Parts: sequence; C-alpha cells; structure tokens
Amino acid sequence: MEKIYFLSGTMCNQDLWQFVFPEIKKYIPKYIDITSATSFDEINTIILSKITSPAILVGFSLGGFSALNFTSQYPEKIKKLICIAASAKGLSEHEIKLRKSTIEFLETHNYKGISNTRVKQFLHTDNHQNKTLSNIIKKMDADLGKGVLIKQLKATSNRIDITAQLKAITNPILLIGATDDGLVSSKDILDLKKELKTSFSVILKNCGHMIPLEKPEETAEIINSYLNEI
Repeated sequence: MEKIYFLSGTMCNQDLWQFVFPEIKKYIPKYIDITSATSFDEINTIILSKITSPAILVGFSLGGFSALNFTSQYPEKIKKLICIAASAKGLSEHEIKLRKSTIEFLETHNYKGISNTRVKQFLHTDNHQNKTLSNIIKKMDADLGKGVLIKQLKATSNRIDITAQLKAITNPILLIGATDDGLVSSKDILDLKKELKTSFSVILKNCGHMIPLEKPEETAEIINSYLNEI
C-alpha cells in the first residue's frame, strides 16, 4: 500500500494523530517529526529525506503551513496535499512581538508546562471539560519540553505570506478548517481556497483548532474520501 505522510503542529507529536491513523483506509500513515528543525528550510530538508515522491502530504497547523511552503518549492515532489487548520498568511507584527516576549520569558524562567487556560484556547467550548483531550495536549507539551518550544518559536517566527507563491502550483490541495477555530479562522482558509486553482475545502462545525483530536473520525473520513474518490 502507498504511504501517506503526516506533519504535526507546534508542540505536537505523533500523539496528535492517534485517533486518525487507525481510520485511514488503503494507505499506510507515516509520521514525520519536524521538531528538530530550526528553520523552514530545515523542515523542507527533513521532509525530502522522509518521503517517497510524488507523495501525499498531510499537515496540521504549523505542519500545514510547512506542507504548503514545501509544495510551493517542490511541487514535483507532491501528488496531493491536505492542510488542516492552517493558513498561508504570515504572522502579524503583534504575533511576532508576542513570540519574542514569550521566548525571552522562557529563556529566563522555568517552564511549568502548558496552562489549562492555554489548552482551552485550542479546543471548542464543548471540549473544555474533556480530560482525555486536555491530557493529550498536556502530554505532548511535556514530552517535547521547553527546549523544543523555544526552538519552534524561533524557527517559525520568520513566517511570511506565501499565498502568491502558491498561486502557481497545480497540485490538488484539500483545506480543512473549523468554524470555531480560535487560532486559524475559517475565513482565512476559504480565502486561500479562492486563490488556489486546484483546491477543495471542508469546514467542520462545533470544532476548535485541534481538529485531529476533536473530530478524528470526520477528519479520517474526509481524508479517505479525498484520496480514494478524487
């Protein structure tokens, strides 16, 4: 069977996909760890070293942006692309300043792990009391640790809008978003769809940012349908 490659987001590892992978049909899911990268160029190098091209690539959040960026530079390496809760837009000045202050704080203070308040920002309000999901997010954060958090914040803060570069590609792209994502708005995803000639979009309802954890069966069903019917 053909492989399908998955990239996770900031402070996420393979645990993000634990409910999705068992539901993938007719393909072998493979996780690509990009947490060691110190730049988007290094992320591209890691992807190149792991995939058999032309590949099917799935990316979540930061992993989604990374997948879009990779495809814009190596379109011949990608057969189909699936981006989940990801925008092609760069970071705002406010976000860049916030990241800088966060990095400065982390470098001079102990890191006690992701807070409950921050965890809730990733989840739909219906899931704020879902201990299973909260514990997975906290475990991923703890497993990766302070060093990876600082590295990822530094590596990905130089994030420019790559929409213009993406307009030229003809690779089939599926964009998956959520109506209640507090980090990546569904409007950003629909705006990107308008710019990409060969893209499709699906917006899930009653779901926050952590789509692979909050809606794993729906996510897998969408992926299966896209890969097996189109």
